[in-house]
Amino acid sequence: MITVDLRSRVPIYEQIKTQIMELILIGVLLPHDQITSVRQLAKNLAINFNTVKKAFGELESEGVIYTLVGRGSFVAENALGNTQLRQKAAQNVKTALTSARATGLTREEVLHIICEVFGKE
Repeated sequence: MITVDLRSRVPIYEQIKTQIMELILIGVLLPHDQITSVRQLAKNLAINFNTVKKAFGELESEGVIYTLVGRGSFVAENALGNTQLRQKAAQNVKTALTSARATGLTREEVLHIICEVFGKE
């Protein structure tokens, strides 16, 4: 379900966060669904426990998941409706678009990339 690309420039914990949020967005993980434990996910991916713990910690601080001691981590009720998370994402998109424009990408090229990401052509 979750995979990591060890050669990617994106930190592994960010890859995990992004994939969990994507699973929530597409409805694979629903509110209050239990997520694979930190320890089990680290074992499945053959990565350091602390890397997964960092991803889960950030997801929890962003209100995407919640943890019940002794029971595990679960998808929060309003996981992707978090205003602060959406504002951060919007700022990241603006930064990326500014960089794309500065490197010469055209509006059409950027729109094509957007369509690829959102699955629409």
